[in-house]
Amino acid sequence: MATKAFQEKVVLITGASSGIGRAAAKAYAAQGAHLVLAARRESHLQDAAREVEALGVRALPVRCDITREEDVTRLVQETERAFGGLDILVNNAGLGLYGPVEGFSETQLRQVFEINFFGLVRVTRAALPLLRKRAPGSQVVNVSSVLGHRGLPLLGGYGSSKAAVNLLTESLRAELAAEGISVLLVSPGLTETEFRDSRLNAEGWKQDAIPLNAMSSEAVANAMVRASRRKRRETVLTLPGRVMVLANRWMPSLFDRVARRVVNPARKP
Repeated sequence: MATKAFQEKVVLITGASSGIGRAAAKAYAAQGAHLVLAARRESHLQDAAREVEALGVRALPVRCDITREEDVTRLVQETERAFGGLDILVNNAGLGLYGPVEGFSETQLRQVFEINFFGLVRVTRAALPLLRKRAPGSQVVNVSSVLGHRGLPLLGGYGSSKAAVNLLTESLRAELAAEGISVLLVSPGLTETEFRDSRLNAEGWKQDAIPLNAMSSEAVANAMVRASRRKRRETVLTLPGRVMVLANRWMPSLFDRVARRVVNPARKP
């Protein structure tokens, strides 16, 4: 029998109770990894742990709000007690925001940054001692978005938080390279998850269904595991996502005009 790519490795995933995080847990488990699953919704987290354990690996569910320092400290402590170290950290937890810059509140923007950026920093810093125990070869995988590479109308608040993640990833990659810790960036495009249902909306704004084909959470998770196996520094997903990033790089003025047609700025009735 062929050896699985992550046999006996330990992977910690934030936002693991649903969507991309839950799919990623199963994808890593299918490759032999043990999982630490972190999220706020305990019942969903327990369900995710049972799914992972059905694949023959260990799963440690830890209720954790990554905006709380004490929760993150406990998460890392429980990981160390259970597994002694950490091979891969997947920073996946995220929160969306929809509406024009003049429409969303400062409180909403701070909430998005607190989860998407500061929470990622908080978990990464806490997990580094455990990642160093398994270096060289350990990894940090940051889940961003194509919107972190190119802003779109009415998605500037969310995209700004992901652009901050992109820049932080580049800095962290350089800082940890000498220790043999890889830092990877995975940028999904439109994905079929509960993400849009929990997203914050500026007052009087909502986003109607987008007439584009979306990736499944499982497809994103499989791409993430491939990138992790190959230590690919940056992965941009979906054909429209890659086209958008390239078009913005080479024809930014043209894409400015196209971008105004991409998002449907429908107001609430």
